[in-house]
Amino acid sequence: MNHSFTLDRHCPLLDSPGDSRPLDVAPAPWQVRQCQETGLVYLANPPAQDRYREEFAWEVTHAAESARRRRQEPLISAASRALKTFRQRWLKRDKLVGIVAALARRRRTGPIRLVDIGCSDGGLFRRLVAALPADVAGRLEPVGIEISTQLAALADQRLRFHGGRCIHAAGVEGLQRLAAESVHVVILSCVLEHEIDPIPLLAGCRERLAEDGVVVVKVPNYDCLGRRVRGRRWCGYRWPDHVNYFTPATLATTAARAGLAVARMRFFDRSPLSDSLYAVFQRDRSAVRSADDAGPRLARAA
Repeated sequence: MNHSFTLDRHCPLLDSPGDSRPLDVAPAPWQVRQCQETGLVYLANPPAQDRYREEFAWEVTHAAESARRRRQEPLISAASRALKTFRQRWLKRDKLVGIVAALARRRRTGPIRLVDIGCSDGGLFRRLVAALPADVAGRLEPVGIEISTQLAALADQRLRFHGGRCIHAAGVEGLQRLAAESVHVVILSCVLEHEIDPIPLLAGCRERLAEDGVVVVKVPNYDCLGRRVRGRRWCGYRWPDHVNYFTPATLATTAARAGLAVARMRFFDRSPLSDSLYAVFQRDRSAVRSADDAGPRLARAA
């Protein structure tokens, strides 16, 4: 394997290196650190971003990690898959879809432009359509953004069937192809933990939001009980594709530095009993300067 890493990555919430301490949670050669100023936990030596298009694409690392967990912890892995299937098939519980569907229903008239960054094969949109009344689902204008070559092709085919499209690009690059203030809902489901520089991505989302637009986020919950109990075997750890590990506090701080404010982060969205953390962000009118300051970084990331 080619180990040409992005060396000496510092906390992405700081403009320059600050004090940090190493955490013994990752296998070699990966190095995890926690920023002493912000509290954010991050991978200090991730692969270059363009290697996530093929070599470290989600479908590749997910399949490898799933196989490893089935091999090393077969009972826990089987129980986890069964519980997930039970929740979705029999309890009809899909929290992310529920949040997005509620936001879509608030728009009584007109089109609803929905952008799913890191959309994988476009399956989230299919689940969303099934959860919405026909008159609301018919007003959706889906746009996917996906860095994986294979998944972007699959998503484009699926979204075009519903009058949408998928942009094959990294998040920041894909957002730059959309008009400013044109998007009603941006979805970042299992994305920010992969993003080497999350503030420019969130700043780009803010710039594309319509006046009443929102950003819906789902990330692994580093503050959860499961991590404390499972240690290095916690399901939220994935090497090297997860490069940020957020708590409710560090997620809110990251959003604030991109000019976004918390619109929703309820107790059960950030429950310590859940391995997942959910939040909804909106434009923070008092933070225009912070968002503008992220502009040069957005340009560099492109």
